[in-house]
Amino acid sequence: MIAFNKPFLVFNHMTQPYQRADDVGYAITEFLWSKGRPFYPVSALAHARVSEVNLASVACTRYDDDNLDLIFQMPKSGGGHFFEIVLRSNESTAYGGWAWGEKLSFVDRFVNGYRVLTAFIEGQEVSFEYSSRWHRYRANCDIPVSKSLRYSGREVTEEANYSKNVVRQATF
Repeated sequence: MIAFNKPFLVFNHMTQPYQRADDVGYAITEFLWSKGRPFYPVSALAHARVSEVNLASVACTRYDDDNLDLIFQMPKSGGGHFFEIVLRSNESTAYGGWAWGEKLSFVDRFVNGYRVLTAFIEGQEVSFEYSSRWHRYRANCDIPVSKSLRYSGREVTEEANYSKNVVRQATF
């Protein structure tokens, strides 16, 4: 299981400089915004917990901090968590998609050069695999989980399988 022991915005001795670098900030901006609007409030980032892991199949040592991938445990508005992934390498830092559920962990199986992540959702284990087509982690199941935004009477929904974006009227 991946441990989320460190708060991200508490800039003390526990938060390492590589976790606050500008390239990480740009990737964070991608998951804080969706469709040109804020998805998470700034307070969610203030409450985020972070874990550093090596998701790539390329070996990474503990002394190679600049290449450790970061996973942010973000609070979900209805309870629970979204897990936002930042992938890092010698070439770049990029937003790597999101996962959801409880007890996020990774296994020693690789798909498209990255470890498979697993989480429990309503008692069922669900896998998240890296998609070379989408350049992001995606669920390999049909469990309908969405990230929704509500603004001006409209709800924008991005489904977990990234195949549809639906705009519909919200009821308040």
